[in-house]
Amino acid sequence: MNAPVAITLIIMGALLIMVPVQSDYMYQRNIVEMMSKSNVTSVNLIGQMSELYRFGCWATGTGMIAIAVLSSLFKTSSPPTEN
Repeated sequence: MNAPVAITLIIMGALLIMVPVQSDYMYQRNIVEMMSKSNVTSVNLIGQMSELYRFGCWATGTGMIAIAVLSSLFKTSSPPTEN
């Protein structure tokens, strides 16, 4: 596997793994912001990430990183061409 492709897979896989964490952070931040602006005691925001989507992000990101690492480890060398 080419180095740029492997690097891209690793970076994009890591970003995909971080999507649920970023989503939770934004969700909590929005709740705190809503509750601090007024005298609200409870807030219910629609749109929290489902567990299936969380698992999908984690599995896909981990798979992308694993493919990049394994492809780099088991890189097949092509025979030199003669001129």
